[in-house]
Amino acid sequence: MTEHLSPQPFDQFRESLAAAKYDDLNRQPGSAVKSPDDFEEMQTYLLDLYKALRVEMSFVESDGRAIDCVPAEQHPAARRWKSITIAAPPKFPPALESYDTTPPHAVTPATREIATRLPWAQYRDAAQVLPNGTVPMYRTTLQQLARFRNLADFSAKGSISDFAAPRAASATGKRYATGEQDVDCLGGASYINVWKPFATPSFQSIFSQQWYVAGHNSTLMQTVECGWHIDIARYGNAEPHLFVYATRQNYDTGHSFFNEDGGVFKTVQNPYTRPGAPLLASQTGGTQVAHKMGFYRANDAWWFYFDDHAIGCYPLAWFQNGPLTSKATRAKFGGEVGTNLPIWPAMGSGQHASAGYGKAAFQRAAYIHQVSGSPVSANLSIAGSTTGSCYTIDIINNSASEWGTYLYFGGPGGPSC
Repeated sequence: MTEHLSPQPFDQFRESLAAAKYDDLNRQPGSAVKSPDDFEEMQTYLLDLYKALRVEMSFVESDGRAIDCVPAEQHPAARRWKSITIAAPPKFPPALESYDTTPPHAVTPATREIATRLPWAQYRDAAQVLPNGTVPMYRTTLQQLARFRNLADFSAKGSISDFAAPRAASATGKRYATGEQDVDCLGGASYINVWKPFATPSFQSIFSQQWYVAGHNSTLMQTVECGWHIDIARYGNAEPHLFVYATRQNYDTGHSFFNEDGGVFKTVQNPYTRPGAPLLASQTGGTQVAHKMGFYRANDAWWFYFDDHAIGCYPLAWFQNGPLTSKATRAKFGGEVGTNLPIWPAMGSGQHASAGYGKAAFQRAAYIHQVSGSPVSANLSIAGSTTGSCYTIDIINNSASEWGTYLYFGGPGGPSC
């Protein structure tokens, strides 16, 4: 339980940042920082981030990371957007039907799904006793940043951030198994099934997510994205974590950020959970964990919702009058993996789409918010690197079941994907 663990006191942590040396950090296991200049950039970034910050309380998340409770007005996003007035989040528009957890075919009676549940009970216990007027934020450490070559890599969505499916002959890069729809929309949602496949530390990444994209047919692509991923370098562990991500300029450095990095994503006070939180994982042939999540463009922002709770937003001002300021023109649902090794990681649960419920990863009740404001089931076409034995995807659009539009996807990866 989080109350049984105490993090390093914040003042001591801040003093340790100023005293840290490149040679000492570079000798630590897992350190990948490229040069003393890159170390200095990381150190300066954190000293600026935590300069004059007041912390009212700190505690430890269930995956071992420290969380600091800071006055709401001192949160980096609050400081960044202090001159921008953003209205309260609207109620997340419901789907067309009341989707339940019954799959559209028979399954083992022992297999059941947990939906609309907090990632960890410990986090909720801690959130209930947060000091008034504070918001929690994950503590970023030099040891965490040093697992990346430089500060730019920390904000990059993998070392190769191409959006289209890479060439089949490429030994490293990205692979996708997705369903997509080119449609003008204000976001959308789905229930995303959570798994914990194996990834090699610092060299591989695994995502199950949604993308809402604009400008993909021009020179300025912008996205908002959400789902779960496994990124050992980022979190220091192999657990699946909730994430949000956005780029306002083609995944370029300084224009793309995970979670609350960069002070771009503005959270609500006392959120239901936070980007970066660890998630429980499904069990093969047993309990399935799925969470409803998605984005809705309203009230001058792209609002992120998790289990129908508003968590925070990307203010439209951040997109600098780019194409995503008004709407998205493509919605995507499915899986993504990245590697810097000549072998590709598992996607989803690590099993192919044909394995079905309880074994393969799925997203269900996938829908989009029309520009008119009313929701409609997504009508998806297969896209991505789904040839060969590595990854597959099966999509059922507008099924007669209460799963609506759903997809199974994933696979074991391998050396020739």
